[in-house]
Amino acid sequence: MASLDGIAPLRDQLITVIRERIGSGEYPAGTKLPTARELADEFGISARTVTESLAVLRESGELIGVRGRGVFVRPADKATD
Repeated sequence: MASLDGIAPLRDQLITVIRERIGSGEYPAGTKLPTARELADEFGISARTVTESLAVLRESGELIGVRGRGVFVRPADKATD
């Protein structure tokens, strides 16, 4: 199980981890993220904290949610390639 530790709120720590995973290519553009329950289990935090973290990343445009399918890393913008 991965762990989050530090002074920052768990939500902010998870946001940082997801951003790092996107940046490292572990979660490449277009990839479906694990479910909130899977991430909660992985990090030993509540599904609500995961949901709040994913909402922040969707609002910032880093992730997109597709109803009934899940949350995905935003694909690269074809116009800027």
